[in-house]
Amino acid sequence: MMNDAPRNDAFEAAIKAAIAARGPQARVLDIGAGSGLLSLMAARAGAQQVVACEMEPLIAEMAQQIVARNGYADRITVHAKPSTDLAVGTDLDAPADILVSEILSSDLLTEKVLDTFEDAHRRLLAPDAIIIPRAASAMGCLVASETLADYAFVGNVSGFDLSPFNALAQQRLPIHGTMTGWDRLSDDHELVRLDLTQAKHDGVLARLSIPVTASGRAIGIVQWMHIDLWPGITFDNHPDHYADGGWLQILHSFPQPIDVVAGDTLDIAVGHDRITLILLPLAQ
Repeated sequence: MMNDAPRNDAFEAAIKAAIAARGPQARVLDIGAGSGLLSLMAARAGAQQVVACEMEPLIAEMAQQIVARNGYADRITVHAKPSTDLAVGTDLDAPADILVSEILSSDLLTEKVLDTFEDAHRRLLAPDAIIIPRAASAMGCLVASETLADYAFVGNVSGFDLSPFNALAQQRLPIHGTMTGWDRLSDDHELVRLDLTQAKHDGVLARLSIPVTASGRAIGIVQWMHIDLWPGITFDNHPDHYADGGWLQILHSFPQPIDVVAGDTLDIAVGHDRITLILLPLAQ
């Protein structure tokens, strides 16, 4: 992830724009600091006061060493605690003017991003704070693939019929390595959008009708992310041009393959329960 230059460049461009808009005295909060990269970007862009938190003590200690090694120890403070344990008046002298955070997972939600951002809005941020990223969307398309079907489903194994085990199988599988042999059966669609500038998020569930553009045996949906960092600054891990970065695409396999015909539509339940994306076919 740290070697993902396009992602890093997009985040740094947004951070530079935010600090240019608010000025060098703007207080920056970096949640989930990891190596301290985003905090370093903020300091290099001119921020005079950056507070970072990293819940893993060993990583937090290393981040502080990296900050000092790069000459920004006078501007960046790293706390070895989760953001939910930070307090204004103790760890921050005042609510932060800019939040930077990269705790998005490949399927958006599994790193408790909504809980973390909501807590920050409630306790740690100024009312008009700039949020980076300000939104994130799960994008996806219907796919057919014998390669991915063999990855997602089980049938005859060593002469035994194990197909009933599919009912218990994981339906969210990362795509990596040589798992690129799949065919599109639909255009790209926005499946779920998270507005991270909002102070509260409820679980949502909706029906999405996906027009089928090619006939085939749909095994599920390949999903990726589109991140809105700043007006005009975005980043995505679209499978057509992103195969070697930190984020993976995810196969959301259907309970069983569905034969679809070009010109028809396939209805999908789309949404989230705050910690997991929901992408399931509805009864045809």
